[in-house]
Amino acid sequence: MQRWSQFILIILLGSLFFSCSTKKEEAEYFKLAKEQYSKEAFTEAVTDFKSIIEYYPDGTHAAEATFMIGFIYANSIKDFDEAKKYYTAFIEKYPNHDLADDANYELKTLGQDINELPIFKNSENNK
Repeated sequence: MQRWSQFILIILLGSLFFSCSTKKEEAEYFKLAKEQYSKEAFTEAVTDFKSIIEYYPDGTHAAEATFMIGFIYANSIKDFDEAKKYYTAFIEKYPNHDLADDANYELKTLGQDINELPIFKNSENNK
């Protein structure tokens, strides 16, 4: 009887371990990342977006995840080297994506003060 109890305990512990270590579906990572971003939990959002490109590199959300990692590094975390790395990777892998122009613009203006951007300078001159 005691061996049977030990066997069941081992099975339960094993299933608990494996259920906690399994990867999530791509859509779940994407949803979590967006939720974290909206809560300004930027490091956690980056982690979830990175999980998408690690586990689902050709998935539905891989392009947007790559862009968002660059965007968060550039605009929220202010790690411009990491932002450049992800924007460059995005442009190389997704040159025809809807966000490619945005990624190129972000790269060109990386680290600049928002008030120094050409789009805002031109609007000030028109006043």
